[in-house]
Amino acid sequence: MGATRASADGGDGDAARDGATTSSHASWRRASLGYQEKFVHEFTCERARVSQFASRSAFAKATRREGGGDDGRLGECDADVVPETAFTVWDASIVLGKYASRDDVWSRLDARGRAGGRASVALELGAGTGLASLMIATSDAVRARGGVFALTDLPDVVEFTKRNARDNKAEHGGHVPRNCALAVTSIRWGRVEDVDGLPEALRWPDVVLGADLMYTSDADVIEALAKTTTMLLKPGCVGVFAACKEHRPEAIEMFVKFMEPEFDVRRVPASMAHPEYPCDDDDFEILEFTRRS
Repeated sequence: MGATRASADGGDGDAARDGATTSSHASWRRASLGYQEKFVHEFTCERARVSQFASRSAFAKATRREGGGDDGRLGECDADVVPETAFTVWDASIVLGKYASRDDVWSRLDARGRAGGRASVALELGAGTGLASLMIATSDAVRARGGVFALTDLPDVVEFTKRNARDNKAEHGGHVPRNCALAVTSIRWGRVEDVDGLPEALRWPDVVLGADLMYTSDADVIEALAKTTTMLLKPGCVGVFAACKEHRPEAIEMFVKFMEPEFDVRRVPASMAHPEYPCDDDDFEILEFTRRS
């Protein structure tokens, strides 16, 4: 089945469009920020607050200074190179966080869990800072219903992700409510053993999330991402990905082609994501993949 274009709310999209403008230089964009704002200072968006670092080694050094016991050595992830970009916030995380935390959108994504009388499980791939999941977990939509959020990344990134998840919990002064559970674990894309090794409560999430994951033109990496997404989602479940077209637009289309055989594809114009965070359709796109029976 071919891809379809849809409004962000599944209707005519007027509510999302009201008051929104499209500009590649929207004030919320991070491109103009300096080094300190991108790689040193904490970043706050809505109720979520995350630490940032220039690299894995910079995080390791900070952890040692804080008495965390990290020896600063990079671990081995087989052929998976730890991306230095995992330690800073990328704009697509903000787009995804704001879109999915809209009450009308999350109500739709949360429907399967509510129908089963339980909290929905959302799993983010390549979470990095964890911002997207943390924005959703601290939103009014989730605070009203609760949920389970699993933040996943490569083995040498997850300690950083754990730090941000911990700092956002209510018991540590954050805004993730007590009816919302956070879990952090490693997943290497394309690895069957990593998916099968997930705790049972996380093995079949209702929603898979991803932001700025189509950053390479390497077909093997994109295929591995599609393989992992497919392994995680049962029929009727949804993958929601925010993609920045300024990076590798060809990688986005490659991902769609890998997913189309088993998923219905819904392409949501980024200008409809959220009126408070206007963005240009030429710069971003939101993709929803629903697993067919």
